[in-house]
Amino acid sequence: MADVDVDQSDPDPIKASYDVFIKPHLSGDRQIYILQFPNRSPHENYTQKNNVQPLKLRIKEKVGMVEMDVPLDTWRNYDIDKGIKWGDAMKKSNEAKGGGSHGLPGGFGIGGAPAGLGRGRGRGEADPEVTKQRIIDDYAGAVQRKQVLTEQTLGGQSVLAEETTPNYFIGSFRSDQLHLTPVDHIVQMRPQFHHIDAQTEQERINRPRDPGAVTRVAEARAIHMTVKSTVDGEEDRSDNMGLRIAAAQQEAWRRHRYVDEDSGEAWTAFHEHLFVGPAEKEQEELVDKMPKLTSGLDDMDYMDSISAPNDAAKLSRSKKAKKSKKGKEIARAGGEEGENDSTGTLSDPEDLAEDTVMEAS
Repeated sequence: MADVDVDQSDPDPIKASYDVFIKPHLSGDRQIYILQFPNRSPHENYTQKNNVQPLKLRIKEKVGMVEMDVPLDTWRNYDIDKGIKWGDAMKKSNEAKGGGSHGLPGGFGIGGAPAGLGRGRGRGEADPEVTKQRIIDDYAGAVQRKQVLTEQTLGGQSVLAEETTPNYFIGSFRSDQLHLTPVDHIVQMRPQFHHIDAQTEQERINRPRDPGAVTRVAEARAIHMTVKSTVDGEEDRSDNMGLRIAAAQQEAWRRHRYVDEDSGEAWTAFHEHLFVGPAEKEQEELVDKMPKLTSGLDDMDYMDSISAPNDAAKLSRSKKAKKSKKGKEIARAGGEEGENDSTGTLSDPEDLAEDTVMEAS
């Protein structure tokens, strides 16, 4: 940070000055995601310190989907009856799907009937009420065995990068330096109701069906859905929902290990990837080796890029109006001078200049 002379007369003086470094995108298979939690208080972060450290993190990079499982407090403000029902449904659904997804990441279940469709409840299946009572009697053990719903899924989808998409950076300070690292994806994480989808799925599987119903389900086809949108006067565009569902189904989840933000591993990654050069580098040496940032825009190009588009016809009319107004003002001023002049005429500026030279000589 350079020394700054503070002007006491300046109502808004400069307090500090920093050297700014802009990093390129992370290389290799590393990317930076900013996960936003609009439904969560900023004082209740999903961290180990608050006993809500995320358990699992998975990403579908091509379609931009992110899901994260966070633990639920099964002892406070928890409905045990619903927890048992939803936990059982999630367990059976995961076993049937082989760890598959629900909702849009799972394609809304389109593309084939689930296993066991149309069979109804088997004769050897235990009575749900008896099973629920056993779980309640040994509730602590049931929580450990995950016979109740112990996790909540948060999910979201990143916005596709376009020409008009703004570029976001993560800023990291090191003494008198500011290091900016480009962000690859921004995702707003909201609660996903996969447990309700799983319950609906299990109810549909266990519901007795007639032979004709099975045939109708087998002949079901995906519906072609389109969504039209107009934003800021743009033309209508159709978004093929069927293609989005197919893409979400085809791409497999890529699972990641979640590292708590207060762990030593997280701090090591912070220093290695969010700064230009190692920490022991002196500022002068680092500044001298880094290429300088130059702009490809001059002042007028910059003003045009941040302003509304120029209308040539409107600008032409504006210039003519200004020129006409200026001519009227000159004529009015000339008329006032002529009234005060004894000869009643106006002298040409060049003649006045010549007269002045002759008098001086």
